[in-house]
Order: sequence, then structure tokens, then C-alpha cells
Amino acid sequence: MSTSEHAEVERGLRKLYWSFGLKVLAGVGGLALIDLLPLPSKWWAIPFLLVGGWLVLVNLSAISLLVSAHHRYRHGPEDATPLQEQDRTERQVHIASYVVLVITMLVMKLFSSHVENIVEEMSFVFVMGGVGVVVAAFVLWWIKRVVPFYYQRNSEARGGAVLGLFLSIVFLVVLGSAWIDRSSAEARVRVVRYAVKDPGSNIKTGSNYMHVFHPGQAATTFRIQVRGRELEAIVGRDSVDLLVGRGDLGVEHVLELRP
Repeated sequence: MSTSEHAEVERGLRKLYWSFGLKVLAGVGGLALIDLLPLPSKWWAIPFLLVGGWLVLVNLSAISLLVSAHHRYRHGPEDATPLQEQDRTERQVHIASYVVLVITMLVMKLFSSHVENIVEEMSFVFVMGGVGVVVAAFVLWWIKRVVPFYYQRNSEARGGAVLGLFLSIVFLVVLGSAWIDRSSAEARVRVVRYAVKDPGSNIKTGSNYMHVFHPGQAATTFRIQVRGRELEAIVGRDSVDLLVGRGDLGVEHVLELRP
């Protein structure tokens, strides 16, 4: 294949990546609207859930197939060398990547509520997510320096290990920084009265939540998770007192709902 034909194929593949990626983001946006919009009923969330979930799943599957095809186009047939026959260091990094992925899934289950109860949640996620991307990129670069042949093996399992490690580091940075900052916030607390907008339940997780804002500043509405009894205590009320603490990163965390 000539150089011009090769460049044309690469341009076509990049366009497909952008197309599928934007559709995934659109799906994530649709799912996010379930939490951000004050829907009058949980049944209103079903169209967002169906359309958003379909966009995410279908286009992530398409991206996975595209990555596999792209990799085979560049590097030829897949390397079928069994893991036990690979270099010892290469094997250790591969296994460690999947171990980190499993740990990350457990951490997400245990500590995701720490991100939920941040006053400026989206700003925090974007900033710390960016930091996580930088850290993940550095770790993958370091692995390439130490184990250069790790990325040279044409294997779907190896691609999954690399992608899983990258995403795991990003999530660990976000959740870990939220947990650490929340712990430091307990030393600087104050009670703040917020207006209650709409308590309810998250149709995706079954968790209870409420939207609150400073009286007269509805544009700054944010959401916090609450336990069942706490939700019962605020139903029908137009305001609630929250114990808010500021962590070392300057982020405000809702630590407790005051009766």
C-alpha cells in the first residue's frame, strides 16, 4: 500500500473515532440529565436512560471493534502467545493492570458517595479527572520506558490491560482525592441552611438524594445523597441545615444533614 493510501485509511479511521466518541459523550450527557434535571416523576427518566444507555453501549462496542481492526491493520494478526510464556516483567505488569482494575471497581463502590456530596461536584470531577489523565499518561509512559516491549505485543488482552489501567488511575485519582479532602474537611466545618428543591430517588442506583441551593440562588443548585431516614425527615420541608466542611484542596463537602 502506498504512503498516500495509508494516510487516507488513517484519516478515515480517525473520523470514525471522533464520530463514535461524540456519540458516547452524547449518551453520557443523556444519562447525566437524569440527575441534573428536576424530573416530575421517575418515569420521565426512562427515555433518557434508554437512549443514553443505548448510545453509550452501542458506540463503545463500535469503538472496541474499531480499535481491534486498527491495531490489526497496523501490526498484523493478533499475537496468540500464552501469558505464561511471555517475559516475566511483561507478565507482572499485565496481571497488575487487571488487579488495579478490580481494586478500582471496589473503590468506586465504596467511595463514590464522597464525590456525590461535594458542593461543586462537576468542577471537582473535571479538575481532578484532568489530573488523573496526566498521572495515568505518566504511568503508561514510565511502563514503556521500563518495559518497552510491553506495548509491542499485538493482543486484545494486552490492549484491555492498558486501557483498564489508564481508566483505573483516572478514577482512583478522583475518588482518592475526594476521600482525602473530605477527611481534612472535618476540621473546618460550619452549619449552612439551604433551600430544598426536590428530594427523590435515583432510578439507576436506588439511592436517595435531594437538590439544594442557597435561598435566592437557584442557579447554583447541587445534589447530595441522603439516607432513607434523612430523606423522610426533609420531605415537605422547604429548607434544611447541612454541616459543610472545606478540605485542604479548597473544596466544600456536605458532611452531615442536621435535624
